[in-house]
Amino acid sequence: MSQAKLVYRPTPNEPLSETIVHAVADTLGVDPVDLDDRISDCIDPDALDRLFRPDTDGTPSPDGLVVFSMAGCRIEVEGNRSVLVTPSRDVSATTGLEA
Repeated sequence: MSQAKLVYRPTPNEPLSETIVHAVADTLGVDPVDLDDRISDCIDPDALDRLFRPDTDGTPSPDGLVVFSMAGCRIEVEGNRSVLVTPSRDVSATTGLEA
C-alpha cells in the first residue's frame, strides 16, 4: 500500500518553514503546537527560508532540493517552494497518536 503524498505551497509572504510546520501537522491530523518535533530540531528554519527565498520580483528559483525528516514524515522542498510531505508507515510513535 502506497503512502499519500501531499504537496503544499506557501503564500507569497509566508515563510517556507511555517508552511512546512503546518503541512506536517495537517498530514498527521494534529495541531502544529502538538507536534513532538520542532522544525528547528530537524533543520535550520532561517537558512531554509533564505535558501528558497523568491527573487525580488516574487519569482521562485527553479533549482534546488532539500530533503529531511520531521515528526515521522519525509519532507522534500523544491526550488519552486513546493513542499512534499510523505508520512511514514507508523507516525503514532512520533505524535503519540494511536495507530
